[in-house]
Amino acid sequence: MTTKNKNRIFKDASNFILETIKECKIKTILICTITIIAILTGIIVAIRTKDSYNASNIFGVVDISSNQISVSTFFTRLLSMLLIFLVLLASSYNKYTFVIGLIFMAYRAYLLGLNICLMIIFYGFSGIVVSVVVAFPCQLITLAVLGIFFILMSKTFCDYRAFGGCRTPRQKTKIIITTCLILILLCAIESILLTIFSAKVILVI
Repeated sequence: MTTKNKNRIFKDASNFILETIKECKIKTILICTITIIAILTGIIVAIRTKDSYNASNIFGVVDISSNQISVSTFFTRLLSMLLIFLVLLASSYNKYTFVIGLIFMAYRAYLLGLNICLMIIFYGFSGIVVSVVVAFPCQLITLAVLGIFFILMSKTFCDYRAFGGCRTPRQKTKIIITTCLILILLCAIESILLTIFSAKVILVI
C-alpha cells in the first residue's frame, strides 16, 4: 500500500468519525460530561477517604519490577478493556441499552480518577511522574477510544434499523476490528512505559 493510499484511508476514517460525532452531538456531550464528572468524583472520593486505604494491601497495587509481572499486568488490563468493549458493543444496540454502556463508562472513569489520585497520595513524586507521564494519558486515551467506539456503533445500529443494506455489517466489522487493535496497542504501550519506569501502580481494572 502506497503512502498516498494510506493517507487517503486515514483521511476517510477521520472524516467518518468526525461526521458521526457531529451527527450524534447529544450522545457525545452526554458521554464527555459523564466521564468528566466520574473522574472528578473519583478524585474527590480518593482525597476524602485516603485514610481508609492501606497502600500495602489495596486491591490492584502492582510493583512492576520484572518482565513476568509486566506481561501479567498487560493481559489483566487487556482483559478488562475487552470486557468493557464487549459491554459497550452490546449496549450500543438501542437507546434503552445505551444507558448500560454509560454506566460502565462512568464506572471506569471513576476508577481512573480514584486510582490516579491514590497513586499520587501514596507514592508522592514517583506517583506524580508515573500518573502524569504514563497512567493518566494512556487510560484517558483508552476512555476516548471506547467512547468513540460506543458512538460509532450506536450510529451504525441506528442506521441499520432505519435503512438496512449490505454496507452496514461490513462497516461494523471494520469498526470492531480497528478498535480492538487500537486497545491492544494502547495496552502494550502502557505496559512498556510502566516497565521502563519500574513503577508501582494501582491498576485501573
